[in-house]
Amino acid sequence: MAKALDFAIRDYELNNMIIGPSDVPYIIKTENGKREYWNYMSKASWEQFKDAMTDKHKEEYGGGNGGELETKKTSRGLLPPKMASFGSSSRMIYNLSKEIPGFVFEKIMYTYVGGNANLDGYLLLDNTAVFVEAKCSEIYDTHTLFDISNVYAEVYNYLRNKNKSFDYEPKGSKKQNYFKCTFQYDGNDIKYFDLKQLICHFLGISAALINNKIESNTIKFIYLIFNPNYNTDFSHDAIKKYEKKLKDQYDETIEEIEKFGDMKWLFDSIMEYQSKRLNRQIVKYNFDFYLTDQVKYQNYLK
Repeated sequence: MAKALDFAIRDYELNNMIIGPSDVPYIIKTENGKREYWNYMSKASWEQFKDAMTDKHKEEYGGGNGGELETKKTSRGLLPPKMASFGSSSRMIYNLSKEIPGFVFEKIMYTYVGGNANLDGYLLLDNTAVFVEAKCSEIYDTHTLFDISNVYAEVYNYLRNKNKSFDYEPKGSKKQNYFKCTFQYDGNDIKYFDLKQLICHFLGISAALINNKIESNTIKFIYLIFNPNYNTDFSHDAIKKYEKKLKDQYDETIEEIEKFGDMKWLFDSIMEYQSKRLNRQIVKYNFDFYLTDQVKYQNYLK
């Protein structure tokens, strides 16, 4: 399904002349010939895309943990740079935000619980600290029964005690000091919404607030998800059969997120948890959460 979305975005850009036919595929030479990645920009187009970045943006993406700009060595050989994929969330947010003065990509914040939180975007806007998390093809992977470090169990238990609708089901893991986990809300499994990552992000932001490391105590958190109803072309027979599945799963993801309301209870609970853990008083703050798509996203940055 994720690859079908890649192709639908690619075909939209081809048919609207955003890219040209020679801009695909990405070709990697191998000992036995070559591998062609038709859901990625061509190597030449990718180099042009990367060369057009400012030094600041290259540094931000180069310093993140995602390995967005370079090919990756695997047991199966080289893979194209992540950001060269048409379904890359980094590519999406970069194209939508690169012209915004002061916008920072790959904002890294320490959680004081389990390492760093990597936010896709950050902007100080009219004395408001705006954080952005972007999702594109990621919502078409399952987020049930994944491995989580034991250090997060304490905060999950704290959240469970704060909101009886929230729960998680820990299970054993083959990895030492990890457990497998499925989140639940109102008794229903959270399948596609990456709640684990959002909790990590809120841990990083709340710790920075408590330690006065953010430029404003007014927080706006934007959750940007690519909407497959726009900027896609499903006319090709090979991907047409995935159109309804993709759109239905997008709708289910939105429904899962909206069950949490405005997310204020989650952020407030994590702020309270961090203040106790860090033995620091909670600062006064304002928090708003906005769920949006690629069409409406820039309206929240004005």
